Amino acid sequence: MRKINLSFFYKNLIIVFAVTCLPMAIIAVSNYFIGVKQIEAEVKRNHRLQLQQIYQSMEEQLFQLETIGNQWMFNPVFNHELLEGDLRLKPDTTRELLVSLRILKESNPLIGNAVLYLEKDRLLISEEEGIYTIQDEATAQTFQQLLGAKSSLMWWNRPISPLKYKIKVNVALVHKIQGAGGAPLGTIILYLDKSKIDDYLYPLNPDGEGIAYIVKKNGSWVTNGRNQSMTTNELDEAIRREAIDYGLEAGDFIYNRKGINYFVTVGSLSRNEWKYVVATPLSKLTSPVILVTKLGLAFSFIGLLAAIVLSWFASRRIYRPVKHLVGLFKENVVIPSPNDKSDEFQFIEGRWRKLIDESQQLEAKLEQNRQLLRAGFLLQLIQGHLYFFSETELREKMTFHGWNASDKAFAIILIRMDSITNAKGSFNEGDEQLATFAAANITQEMLHSSKQDAEVINFHDLSLAVFFAYPAERPKEQVKSDLFHFSGELIQVLSRYTTMRITVGVGKLVYAAQNIYKSLEEARTALQFRDLDKNEQILDMDNLLPQETSRVSYPFTIENAIIQSLKIGLKEEAVRELKRFVEELKQGQSKEIQFQQGMLQLLGSIMHALLKSGLYSPAIQSGSNLYEQLSAIKDPDEMLRWMRITIIEPYVEDLSQTREKLLEQIVSKVTEAIHARYHTPISLESCADEYGVTSYNLSKAFKQCTGTNFIEYLTTIRLEKAKELLRTTDLKINAIAEKVGYQPTYFIRIFKKVEGITPGRYRECSPT
Repeated sequence: MRKINLSFFYKNLIIVFAVTCLPMAIIAVSNYFIGVKQIEAEVKRNHRLQLQQIYQSMEEQLFQLETIGNQWMFNPVFNHELLEGDLRLKPDTTRELLVSLRILKESNPLIGNAVLYLEKDRLLISEEEGIYTIQDEATAQTFQQLLGAKSSLMWWNRPISPLKYKIKVNVALVHKIQGAGGAPLGTIILYLDKSKIDDYLYPLNPDGEGIAYIVKKNGSWVTNGRNQSMTTNELDEAIRREAIDYGLEAGDFIYNRKGINYFVTVGSLSRNEWKYVVATPLSKLTSPVILVTKLGLAFSFIGLLAAIVLSWFASRRIYRPVKHLVGLFKENVVIPSPNDKSDEFQFIEGRWRKLIDESQQLEAKLEQNRQLLRAGFLLQLIQGHLYFFSETELREKMTFHGWNASDKAFAIILIRMDSITNAKGSFNEGDEQLATFAAANITQEMLHSSKQDAEVINFHDLSLAVFFAYPAERPKEQVKSDLFHFSGELIQVLSRYTTMRITVGVGKLVYAAQNIYKSLEEARTALQFRDLDKNEQILDMDNLLPQETSRVSYPFTIENAIIQSLKIGLKEEAVRELKRFVEELKQGQSKEIQFQQGMLQLLGSIMHALLKSGLYSPAIQSGSNLYEQLSAIKDPDEMLRWMRITIIEPYVEDLSQTREKLLEQIVSKVTEAIHARYHTPISLESCADEYGVTSYNLSKAFKQCTGTNFIEYLTTIRLEKAKELLRTTDLKINAIAEKVGYQPTYFIRIFKKVEGITPGRYRECSPT
């Protein structure tokens, strides 16, 4: 039994998963790996924008700081009167200066301290510390350099101040105060507040995991962020040095330290050539986005699991009818083997194809049986075997088998083909069934072409019938005309194709299904009146006129010649006389029925003669009904062939074999007589007369059986007896000659001729 593998669902469920779940998984993974890159780039861009905003804000503050310094340079409080006398002795002027410096300090949040330096007396004036005289010569020289600068406004990146209060940044904005003659009388020094600068940097590193600081052009620190001291940690110093290695050029780069990637941005402040450096861990930049992406990936994974579960249940539900169908087909199927590659769908397909094949075979067999039943019913109907059915029942059965029998009349034509042995090229002897089958097909094609309501019945013996059904109201003359027209066309086609003699018998038109057989009988009767000299005939009993009585012409003389040839076993002579008999009978009896009766008469005469002879033909011994066989043959040439093959040749052969056996028995008896009566006068003729055969036949048979002729055999026997007497007795030669049936003189002569020596010499030479 066939083994099947019922795991198609489990093997191919992955396809369902791929179709339903894989797109979602691809989208989720793509969002994660592609989206993160895009988001990182977007975050970096936003980070740059944020830095740009802070940069612009610082630039604006520095610009405002410069503007404020420029405005205060022309403040009336800062004039040449400050050079007159000792400022410390002018409290009102000093108070006004301190108030002005405080106002100047508060005018911008970046100003940590506003200091006035006067060249006269080396004075430093500030709100927090008041008036201070520079004692250190080096410090004084540094402040003096500010006055010698070409620009009235400058950024002082290396200020040295003796002031101690809140000086956290070594960077200041210096504005020179011009005196009356154009010579500078001092400078206004605006020290920047480190904490305020850190406030600008704080948004760039709010959690302290990165760095944000400002360095000078040479890389020295301006501020390191919100550290209270200017001491730096390792990360600050490492990134500062990395930025210095990059030349402190504005731009971005990635710096990896201890497995952490930092996004480093370097920018420049145009007014004082400061460099701001911001380094932020990429994970901090992208952590919110990655979190969202991971959440999306998680939700996608949850959706993927849900899709897998739903696909599983949906697939099982979809697969349930298949499983049920497999269960229906699974009877008598063993458990599948591991190596079996077939699955349930292949199994169903195989079973389904098998069912289709079986259905088609069954349908073909049913159709074949239906056709056989139809043909069998029609054959019984036309032969009159259904006489026990009523007319209504017969028409119902005809309707059941596919005929429209309502209000129909019926007719039959019978087609017979003869002289198959004379058909040149088409069919040979033994092809009777093939020839009939071909004729039936041709007839069926012609009926189909003419759209006749008819059926062909094949009798397989070079004859076939056509069963026609016509409307009952159609006139008989029109029906006959149609039958004759179709018969004529059919004869022409069959004659051209088979090259045989074609005869058609037309049956009468009947209006009752019970009388259909009569139409066939009438067609058969019509065929008996076939003219033997014509090859194509249409016979209708209605058109056959009564024949006037003619003298019987039967070749009795030739009949006797045939019988005599058979008695003596002359096969060629008997066949030749049989051919003469057929020709004579055909000339005297032109109608088939008369010719057939003449042939039956010949058969009877031959059988009578053979019975009288005491030898039976093998055909008679087999119990065959020879008269029935001959009656079934309609063609004269076929009758001649049948008589030759069935009667003449077997009888002559049997007669020959019987004669040979009889002659063998006679020869055996003759040899026994020779041995018993060799000493008496015995001859071939006397033996032939004794056993009732001719001397010629006996001599021929004796030669065939013994290998020698009668005289030689007799001489040999007599001489053997004479030699025996010569050796064992003392009888005289003459006496021995008489004892073996010879005259003395002839005995001596024949003995010497055969033995080569005389009898006396033979006795002398023979041992006693």
